[in-house]
Amino acid sequence: MRQELLYQEALARGLHQQERLKTLLAQTRRDLLVATLLDAEFQDRELAFSETSIRRYHDEHQADFRRQHPEIRARHILLTSQREANARRQTLLQRGESFAEVARKYSHDAATRNKGGELGYFSEAENPVLWDACQDLPLKRISEPIYTEYGYHLIQILERGEVGTVRDITQVRSQIVEALVREHHQSQLDQLVAKLKNSTDWAITAPTPP
Repeated sequence: MRQELLYQEALARGLHQQERLKTLLAQTRRDLLVATLLDAEFQDRELAFSETSIRRYHDEHQADFRRQHPEIRARHILLTSQREANARRQTLLQRGESFAEVARKYSHDAATRNKGGELGYFSEAENPVLWDACQDLPLKRISEPIYTEYGYHLIQILERGEVGTVRDITQVRSQIVEALVREHHQSQLDQLVAKLKNSTDWAITAPTPP
């Protein structure tokens, strides 16, 4: 209701007759029509890109995927007490049980439990607490129980990514797919414009000054 009252007041004051506003309204109308046309052209087309296309893009654009900051790839098992964490650690070390399987069975982190405790890659800025906990931990070694506000963690570092190294394709797959979608839409748009230029009578007119 408030918006309608303000709109009616603007009409009563004749603001819609201002030349500058007329120009803006006309441009907004053009933009909306073009956006609607593009939606009609592209929105219903599901795009699927082959693994070959994704890997080729990754190979050809490695500069875009170089690390600006060090990263760690790790996995963890989150437990509720130090006693439980020590017991699970002994199970891993002495019986040689799979870290991923123990994570699936016993970890209290619902977000990573079904992925075998996989945290993926993270930087110091993204996860400062676990980053600090991992600094002195050798690759593949299972940490002592590490306490955070969430509980007790058993952590295993899988990889370290140094500054300047290229992120693995699994890390940047979504970015690559987005880029391929943009490229595809730009190509389709260029084709549409070329087709319209050749099949339509058109002219560019100078805008009417306000």
